[in-house]
Amino acid sequence: MNRMDGNHHPHPNLPPSRGKECSAAIVAISRRGAALGARVRDALGDDAALYVERRFSNDANGAIAFDLPVRPLVGRLFGECENLVLMMPVGAAVRLLAAQIGDKHTDAAVVCVDDGGRFAVSLLSGHVGGADALAGRVADAIGATAVITSASHVLETLAVDLLGSEFGWRIEASSAMVTRASAAVVNGEPVGVYQDAGERDWWASDRPLPPNLNICATVEGLAEYPNVLLISDRTDVSDRVTALEPETLVVYRPRSLVVGIGSRRGVGIEELKKLLHRTFAAFDLSINAIKCIATAELKRDEAAMGLLAERLGVAVRYFGADELNAMPGPSGASESQRLLGIVAVAEPAALLASGGDIVVPKVRSAAAALAVARINIDGQDREDFSPPSPCLHRGRL
Repeated sequence: MNRMDGNHHPHPNLPPSRGKECSAAIVAISRRGAALGARVRDALGDDAALYVERRFSNDANGAIAFDLPVRPLVGRLFGECENLVLMMPVGAAVRLLAAQIGDKHTDAAVVCVDDGGRFAVSLLSGHVGGADALAGRVADAIGATAVITSASHVLETLAVDLLGSEFGWRIEASSAMVTRASAAVVNGEPVGVYQDAGERDWWASDRPLPPNLNICATVEGLAEYPNVLLISDRTDVSDRVTALEPETLVVYRPRSLVVGIGSRRGVGIEELKKLLHRTFAAFDLSINAIKCIATAELKRDEAAMGLLAERLGVAVRYFGADELNAMPGPSGASESQRLLGIVAVAEPAALLASGGDIVVPKVRSAAAALAVARINIDGQDREDFSPPSPCLHRGRL
């Protein structure tokens, strides 16, 4: 299977937002730290703020001055910011933050930089929170060495809890299961991988796949592996894999489905919700794989449409009548749609937003119609997601 054709970005500009008030803050308590901190702030962009102990703050570094002690400031920024760069020794940072550390999913990403500017140390929330990537950005900014101790990073293997995160994939597995699967990967245990939807360039094109990861062409091929990573937008596929009873199983739902919706004026949210869930259950599709909702421009003021998208955590895409009429769906038009001058809404909108094919033709309720299309990734068909043999055993050929 060839999915090594994507670009790899080892250090994104800033780790993804987790909904905190501030994107990034840099704190310096020395003259040298202030100078280095200014370079880090400039590299991280306009959303980053530099805080410098008052004695070393001046117009040249454009910093926000603060008075010692530094503990209250660091504590506040740790709670408010996504990313925190502390220009101080690791030991000092640990003592300042020890009482506030919660868990890697909510804590700020913290990087420490020594006064000599030699090392940028990923201290807290390494790969999940983005501190590993942040350490790389900081190191690049000041010519330092990034110090990263996350197992998946130092072993140059797959980070189970980050797979597909750049594409918005959703994980269906408990935290304990993800931890066990991560241990299996970093300890070199055999892992079977099956993918039938979503982006294929989840591994860098210039790096060989770790030898214990084995790409399978069929669900049945996973049976020989105690650890399984499944990438699919279908619930029947995940049910089949679950029935194999692997020791660890992590399911990833790629954002590969577009829901096209047409409706009568004033349709209710509950009707749309019931139609969506009933349809996805009937066609064995995962709600977590929805990329967006697509509909007609004239539905922009329909409150139920926006509310449904909000509950799903997705966007709504709107298309004009000319666009919809230029992309007819397989089911034809209803009389009410002809009266509006639109051939159809649900299927054409789904096709336009996905660039792919209809997988669920138009399904109706009393006041709405729904269709589902699967996104075409880089012009690849579903069969292109798998190698020709039942399993490709990396490193064992």
